[in-house]
Amino acid sequence: MKFPIHIIPTLALSLLFSACASFEKGTPQQVVIVSFPTEASVYIDGNATGITPFTVDLPRKVSHEIRLEKQGFNPAVKYFTPVPNDKSHNFVRFGLAQDLGYYHDLEPSVMAAKMKSELVPNSIGADPFERMAQQALQADQQLEAGDITPLEHKYIIEQIITFFEQKN
Repeated sequence: MKFPIHIIPTLALSLLFSACASFEKGTPQQVVIVSFPTEASVYIDGNATGITPFTVDLPRKVSHEIRLEKQGFNPAVKYFTPVPNDKSHNFVRFGLAQDLGYYHDLEPSVMAAKMKSELVPNSIGADPFERMAQQALQADQQLEAGDITPLEHKYIIEQIITFFEQKN
């Protein structure tokens, strides 16, 4: 079986374009994104990318915005930025390694977000105990309706209690 010679220029162009993208944004670095509660939608630089827990390779020479969203919880946002790594302190640097971003790492390399429930109020109100009971009752109703898991319910109740403890 003969190799079709007309494919060679196409392969060469494909490799050239992928190399140009690496020069511009750098080689990828693996980043881990986890959240509590789990199964939050992951948006990287505004694009829907996956569901937590999630591992992704991001170009290391440019900054990235990671946004997590889950119904009933406030969004969590983290910025991954390139910072010089230990290799950047080398006296001699090679051009290709620098062009590909090997002297930078994205920080942080792990996003661990504890998302705040929308049931946690911003203020305690006139009667804090009544307000706390109302918020806990709403969490109970969400649990009974199947909108949240028992673990998420426990997490929300803990957030509500912690909020009111800090305000007293």
